[in-house]
Amino acid sequence: MRKNKFKLIISILVAVLIILAGCIAIIYVGKKTLDEKTAQINELQYEIDANKKVVYVAKKDISAGETLVVNENIMKQEIRTGLEEEYYLPESAVGGVAILDIRELEPIMADMVTTLKVQPDTREYEIAVANLMTDQQDYDYVDVRIMYPTGEDFTVLPKKPVHDLILENCVFNTYLTEDEILRMASATIDAYTVTGTYIYTTRYVEPNLQEESVPNYVVRPEVIDLINSDPNILSIAKETLNLEARINLEQRLIGLSEDTLKAVSEGHGIADTAKRSAQLGVQYSANSEDSEEIVEEGTTENTETAAEGSSETTTP
Repeated sequence: MRKNKFKLIISILVAVLIILAGCIAIIYVGKKTLDEKTAQINELQYEIDANKKVVYVAKKDISAGETLVVNENIMKQEIRTGLEEEYYLPESAVGGVAILDIRELEPIMADMVTTLKVQPDTREYEIAVANLMTDQQDYDYVDVRIMYPTGEDFTVLPKKPVHDLILENCVFNTYLTEDEILRMASATIDAYTVTGTYIYTTRYVEPNLQEESVPNYVVRPEVIDLINSDPNILSIAKETLNLEARINLEQRLIGLSEDTLKAVSEGHGIADTAKRSAQLGVQYSANSEDSEEIVEEGTTENTETAAEGSSETTTP
């Protein structure tokens, strides 16, 4: 009897030890797993905290064209994002204009807004003489450039926003100052009177990061005189007011052969409004022997041909 009782006690002790060992093993494995999970949670929490940023979000739905005003249609809010702060609307751009629709509580990215600089002489202007890109879109930023049949290429208007685009008609609106309007008018006359002259647009890849180019188009002498006498113009790009450079340009244009002018015109697929010539012959105000030579050589067509050429319209 005692022997059986002793065996029972031994069996119970063994069972207790086995259970105890199992509990210890479970606790050890559980603690190890818990430590690993805690480390993962801490790592994720650190990552989350590191990606916290306070940015501007839309307080309500914002339509394209609306001005962004703090506490009216935008507000600051903490979000979690892996993007750098430079991708979001900076303080300097508050007060800008939305270039697309923004949903309520959507973070506002830097490229959703344009910081239009309005000068006292800024006006909305329709451009209908430029050859546009086949995939031109509203809210693109473009340079308007002019290329002559000599291969010389100049920037007429730098970094202009495109809006109210009618692509099939090659028409869009933008904002120009007084001197830019006159510069564009001068370029339009050049495109009309010099065969093979081509006005076109080039698009900025990252308009929020890229600085605007410097206009280097040399305007016509009549426009130079008008710019110098126009009280509406507050600041002028001096690079465009170089009469000597304009005279040299026209000398090069007049030296082109009729075949060259025709080839360039047909290569661009543009209307030959100048009848394969460079109808210049401008009376310059500068006292220069070069200007007299241009007056004599510039009139390459008779009066009848010039009149016929002026009756046609430029097709972008």
